[in-house]
Amino acid sequence: MFSRSKARFILVILAISVILAGCTTTELPQGQDTVWHLVIISDSSLWGVGEAFAYQIEKDVGVNVELEDFALPALSAGTVLKVLQTGESPNWVLQELPDAVREAEVVVMFVNPLDSIDPEKPLNLNGCFVNLTPGSCTPDSFERWTSDLKAIWAEIFKLRQGQPTVLRATDLYNPSVSPWNKHEIFEACTECWVNMSNAARLAAEAYNIPFVSRLDAFNGLNHDEDPREKGYIESDGEHLSDLGSQYSAELISQMGYEPVSPP
Repeated sequence: MFSRSKARFILVILAISVILAGCTTTELPQGQDTVWHLVIISDSSLWGVGEAFAYQIEKDVGVNVELEDFALPALSAGTVLKVLQTGESPNWVLQELPDAVREAEVVVMFVNPLDSIDPEKPLNLNGCFVNLTPGSCTPDSFERWTSDLKAIWAEIFKLRQGQPTVLRATDLYNPSVSPWNKHEIFEACTECWVNMSNAARLAAEAYNIPFVSRLDAFNGLNHDEDPREKGYIESDGEHLSDLGSQYSAELISQMGYEPVSPP
């Protein structure tokens, strides 16, 4: 049998081991030979941001960054949630997403709400994309989307299994200030964009994930500034220019690189 002194010694060693094990899950590796994996999960509104943010991390932190870019056209919350939960997708690129998240030290996400629709609280902001008055996009209309976003964040935590991870959420800038003013839909569509931003923020705040409002940054606090006039929008009038991508990366980097603790 163990003596009391030996038993105390073993208990102390076990306690120290637990403490040290906890410490290893709260900090990211550092150093010039270290590799961080950056995963972007987004629709086309984050095109180009992955490359810019990877460079920004390397400059700020001094590590090497490998980018896994899942910024895909019209990528929705429902599509992302399904592949994270099941590992299956008809899109062969998205099939790689769960494994990419498992390895990701950094994840940045904005996925659209277009299939997160509760029939009892319809969501219809499509008119704004073609300069028409939108349908229903009240705060209540985004509740399903907020729930889907929360579920996605929960799946990301699950896949990371307690490993330290820098998680950052963002919203959607408005590239259409001038057209909306021209067609007299600015107030109605801006209300949609603000409600969408607030819904994404609520989902992020549920897990204490830092939130970057590109709507505020690109369009000003009154949301009436045209990012096209600032050079942030590509010639197609919708997607980010190189300058806009770099600005997005800088906004995200300003939130720092503190990992988010699992719930």
